[in-house]
Amino acid sequence: MPNSKINTPAWNDFASTLIERLRHHHGAPSDASHTPSDLDELFTKFESGKDVERFGQVTRSPLRYVPARQVLIAIRLAATFKSPTAIDIALQCGALTVVRDIGVVDLTILKDVLSICFPRAPWQILAPDIVDGALSKNAQARLASAITDSFDLIEPVLIMQTHGLSLPKHLTAMVPPVFPMAPICGDVLATLLHSGHLSDQITDPVALRAALPHDDVLSGLETVTACAALRAPTLQDALIKLNAITKRDVHSTGPRLEDMTGDTLALSAARRIVDDLKLWKAGKAGWDEISRSLLLYGPPGTGKTYLARAVGNSAGLSTVNASFGAWQSAGHLGDMLREMRASFAEARRNAPCVLIIDEIDAVGSRDSDDRHGSGYRLQVINAFLAELDAISRDAGVILIGTSNHADKMDPAVLRAGRMDLKVAVPLPDAGALLAILRHHLSEDLADANLQTLARLSLGKSAADIDAAIRAARSDARHSGKRLTLAMLQDHLHIGAGSENHALLWRIAIHEAGHAIIAAALNLGAVTSLRISTDGGQVSCQFNTNESLLSDFEAQMAYSLAGRAAERLVLGDISAGAGGSDTSDLALATKAAIQIETTLGLGETGPVWHSQPNEVIRATPRLRDLVRQRVDRTEQRAATLLIQHLEPLEALARELLHHRSMRAAEIEPWLREVMPITAKPQTTAPDQPPREPLRLG
Repeated sequence: MPNSKINTPAWNDFASTLIERLRHHHGAPSDASHTPSDLDELFTKFESGKDVERFGQVTRSPLRYVPARQVLIAIRLAATFKSPTAIDIALQCGALTVVRDIGVVDLTILKDVLSICFPRAPWQILAPDIVDGALSKNAQARLASAITDSFDLIEPVLIMQTHGLSLPKHLTAMVPPVFPMAPICGDVLATLLHSGHLSDQITDPVALRAALPHDDVLSGLETVTACAALRAPTLQDALIKLNAITKRDVHSTGPRLEDMTGDTLALSAARRIVDDLKLWKAGKAGWDEISRSLLLYGPPGTGKTYLARAVGNSAGLSTVNASFGAWQSAGHLGDMLREMRASFAEARRNAPCVLIIDEIDAVGSRDSDDRHGSGYRLQVINAFLAELDAISRDAGVILIGTSNHADKMDPAVLRAGRMDLKVAVPLPDAGALLAILRHHLSEDLADANLQTLARLSLGKSAADIDAAIRAARSDARHSGKRLTLAMLQDHLHIGAGSENHALLWRIAIHEAGHAIIAAALNLGAVTSLRISTDGGQVSCQFNTNESLLSDFEAQMAYSLAGRAAERLVLGDISAGAGGSDTSDLALATKAAIQIETTLGLGETGPVWHSQPNEVIRATPRLRDLVRQRVDRTEQRAATLLIQHLEPLEALARELLHHRSMRAAEIEPWLREVMPITAKPQTTAPDQPPREPLRLG
């Protein structure tokens, strides 16, 4: 007797019917206890809802007479439609039914199973063309044409929608019944095992179900892989093979999110996409219910492409790699656009997959002041937007773009729907560096040495660390010595003895000043602080505000707080707040200019200038107003810092000691600074970090 604790799927009897039809089609051995007419009678009874108790007594042909992949697809088909009733509805005159999320490699087998199990079905089966195991180049257009032609007839139509293909808009507007193809799962494999040559070895269905891998893992299996795993003489061997094939080889190539530690915004976004993908593959979430695109932006060498590849590996998907540089190297505009479209087409053919586009900021912007090549840029942007829109309608392609300069991209590329998530990938903090070092060097150096190395390596990118490790290992091999801390420090150009402590203290004061003002003015949550001899960085998730004059001036005070802190504690200021167009001074000055020329909040009243920078240069009075506003807000920051001098210096000392701090470590030092009336605010997500402070 089967164990009563196991829950038999509702579609189990339907699956048994389909399996028996496959057996009957492929031929029973000579001692079969039922003739084909007996089986036909059973099928008729089952579909009519009559008593089918005799069904379990039918002597089955061993599954060796039936192709294993057909059996597995038949079981998944039963799990998809749940019962013969759904098939009856799909066979009604004028019915239009869609089965989606079909793997390209499964399509031919599925069509064979349908023709065998429903030989007299009057439906017209429409499916894309497959050439050499992949969608043909014209598959999308030919399927759309066939669907349109089918509307001329009244016979039922069954549309097979594979990964990477979208349906015509006029069809989706009709809202036909859509059945996601059931993925491989524990119930499906248990049914397969109960129906096969190993069924007599199953003594405990509950134990069998518990021995199977988790559904999240099984859903990523291809049909042929699952069948190969269960090709064994004993049940124990089959389960061992199945678990081995689904268990990731620890030595497999390629990064995985499971190997990454930390809680950065980028890692959280990547994990969220993988979790959503698993739900989608398991049929628990629709494609339109998950995040399908991600932009990773930040300085070079921070591991953006590495993280994108990890998404594909952890989700069990293939990756299609592309870049604007590769497209542009193809030649003139026509060649470039051809290569761009080819990459998107490849992604659709390989769906489900992850499409990674590096150097995505090279798409440019239609708002650029550079008029040179504007016609070329316009055509590239329009073509790229068209491809983004097309792929967003297709189930199965996750798009991840990487960029060093997200601010240079056309706003239309960045809007939701084309780029759902936009996340900064800053240089790694001490915790992330330690995780990288432990991953590569835990067998070479003591953990205390790794912690020292992580602390001294702040300011280095993941690429810098990787290159230094490879170079140090080469030194060790050629010298015949063990890898040492000194070898790594040499290639990273760091060392405790070479540090400039006065410089580090100044940078710590500067960054702590920003954090104190963010708390004092209730601007938002400070999520990280980092310093090194190359500079410092603070990240803050800013609260939403009403765009009042006071809001802009508070933001200016935050930008100028580093300068004010240096002057207050050290008696002078460095050039660290200046430099690029994203520096502290640049941000404060831009805000002051906007207040006077475009926002209608300044002393010039409700006026707007289309070219504020030129107006400022040509109008001494406006320049004076901007300068006075910047001076006042810096003085305001200084006044607040004087009131909180003790926590300012305490936070700076802590930062100097640890070199990097995360939100949970920062918050206790800012708690006494926050105003008593401060209330929790909604924070704006995905705020990029401030421009790193650069000194010297």
